[in-house]
Parts: sequence; structure tokens; C-alpha cells
Amino acid sequence: MLDLHMDTTQVLLGLLIIGAIILVIFAIIAVYRLGKSLIKLDKVLTDFEVVSEAASRRTKQLDTSIEKMSKTLSGISGKMKDGQNILAVVSILVTMFTNITKALKKDPEKNKNN
Repeated sequence: MLDLHMDTTQVLLGLLIIGAIILVIFAIIAVYRLGKSLIKLDKVLTDFEVVSEAASRRTKQLDTSIEKMSKTLSGISGKMKDGQNILAVVSILVTMFTNITKALKKDPEKNKNN
């Protein structure tokens, strides 16, 4: 009977060691996959940063254009109140829209590469 008890203990101990080895292997695989996922996440966050910087830059350009347009429209309103020539008002409007289209077509990324 003593031999049976020792054999059972040894079998249970062997099973625990095998289970521990399997758990260590699973942990190593999980850490490896987590590392790959973190690398992909870092790439996504880097791309997001680039896109948000570009959007911020374009927003600032549009804000500047809108401010210029607002000042121009205020000037037109003032000139119309003063009774200025309609051709002068049309000329100012054409200049304003030309400046806006130039500002919108400007791409700072292209200028950096040249």
C-alpha cells in the first residue's frame, strides 16, 4: 500500500509539473502576441498623429482665410456705405476669392519636399 501512495504522489507531482510547463508556454505565446499587437498599435497611433497634425495645419490655414474674408467683407460693407464705386467692390471681391483659392491650394507638405 505504501508503494501505491508514493506512485500516486509522484504521478500528481508529474502532472503539476507538466501543467506548469504548459502554462509557461501559453504565457510566452501571449506575451509574444501582445508585443506584436503593441507594435501595430504604435504604428496606428503614429499615423493618427500625422493625420491630426495635417488637419490642425489645414484648420489654421482656413481660419486665417476666413479672418481675411471677414475683414474684406467689412471693408466692402464700409465702402458701400460710403458710396464707393461698384467696380471697386467687385475688384475687392475678386481679390478676396483669389486669395482664398490660393490659400486652399497651398500644401505645406509639398513645399517641405522641394
